Amino acid sequence: MSDIQAILSSEIDASKAKRNKMIFIVAKDVSLNQLRGSIDHMKIPIVNVGLLLSEKIRQLPPERRPLEVGKVLRTLVIQKNKDEIFLDHIEYLFDRELKQNPIRLFENLSGNKTIIIRWPGTFENGTLKYATPEHHEYYQSDNSYENYVVEI
Repeated sequence: MSDIQAILSSEIDASKAKRNKMIFIVAKDVSLNQLRGSIDHMKIPIVNVGLLLSEKIRQLPPERRPLEVGKVLRTLVIQKNKDEIFLDHIEYLFDRELKQNPIRLFENLSGNKTIIIRWPGTFENGTLKYATPEHHEYYQSDNSYENYVVEI
């Protein structure tokens, strides 16, 4: 078992005792290919959120899209017949068109399954950040998610 797999296994076990079974992975010292390879080796389904969402909601009028995001992701999570699921390429969730708070969305999805999310931004001073403050998709969490973050 690789170091990445050992860390993930430990975090997955620890998540079972938490109210929200979610883990944010901030890849600092490992490549995305190493991370995905470890996830794949652990037989955890990998989902490209951006691709899935764009396929499912592109036919909808823009005003309906925000209402469908949660439903589409919930259906996806239910359909995966595993206790853990890895969500990758979540950048589309920050698009203002969708009007989503990605972390709240993941909280709502993390009921009976452990949701592992590759965070595409940074983790600084106890907060998850995406983009830079001047960017229109900028996002910063509050510091209540520190216990859900793993930097590897």
